[in-house]
Amino acid sequence: MKSNAKTLKCLKPVAHAVLGVLLASLVGAAAAQGASDPVVARLGAVTIGQTEVERLLQGMPDAERAAVKGNRAGVESWLRQRVASEALLREAQSKNWAARPEVKSRIDASVREITARIVSGTYLESIAQLPAGYPSDAELVAAYEQAKPGLNIPATYRVSQIFLATPAGADAAAVAKVRDEAKRVAAQARQGDFAALAKARSQDPRSAERGGDVGALPLEQMLPEMREPVSKLKAGQVSDPVQSESGFHVIKLVESQAARTATLEEVKPRLRLALREQRQQDMVRDYLAKLAPETSVSIDNAALDAALQKVN
Repeated sequence: MKSNAKTLKCLKPVAHAVLGVLLASLVGAAAAQGASDPVVARLGAVTIGQTEVERLLQGMPDAERAAVKGNRAGVESWLRQRVASEALLREAQSKNWAARPEVKSRIDASVREITARIVSGTYLESIAQLPAGYPSDAELVAAYEQAKPGLNIPATYRVSQIFLATPAGADAAAVAKVRDEAKRVAAQARQGDFAALAKARSQDPRSAERGGDVGALPLEQMLPEMREPVSKLKAGQVSDPVQSESGFHVIKLVESQAARTATLEEVKPRLRLALREQRQQDMVRDYLAKLAPETSVSIDNAALDAALQKVN
């Protein structure tokens, strides 16, 4: 329901964070590039292959992948950092830096820690194996009935809009001019083809190309100024112009869905996953409790107090 400019302002800055994850994921990957793989970025002998970039992008959630692909400058900056990181690693390796005693001790400690995590983690996974049939249909139904009070789906309103922007820093006369134009557009929309009018007149490109359609939303996801007008519309009705910070919105309610409780079929995949995860956590906790019973573990309080006092 927001104008295009306002929508862009509300986007979370996920792209930079995701690029950082990509940078970390590709450390050391340049050396593994195949001879026939097209080079995306190069710094002397250091290269990043197209296949490796594609593989990492494909492994990302859709929203994060779209954020990265839409931030070309950020991607190019990440590529430059990536080849610089690889060049730094190669320079350190050429000086046999890993053999220095203080570096080798840190490497050995890290290897021991990671090895311990992998061994312990995979062993616990083997202990917490669940049968494929868990949970049963009866267990899913029981869990659904217990969770039902929290499975409310709010009422949704499928709306279309025609947006007319007010110029930045506009005075009262300029705003009044846009308001008058929005009133004329609203009158035309009530008499004609709303979708065609939205494509021709709306200044929000994203919704205009879809005939003004902005999808089905609960009221809390709409601009505050729109919530009350939308809630009072009946299907097929067109509102008077609604003023927001960025302009005027002529709104048509296409259809609405009353608030309801999610069905078992709708939540079954998530519910099954939650039950399996909870059961595995219980199995791990019970196993560890048996492995190291509370009454069998002795704690030297004096030594513990001394350790706590030494740490600020």
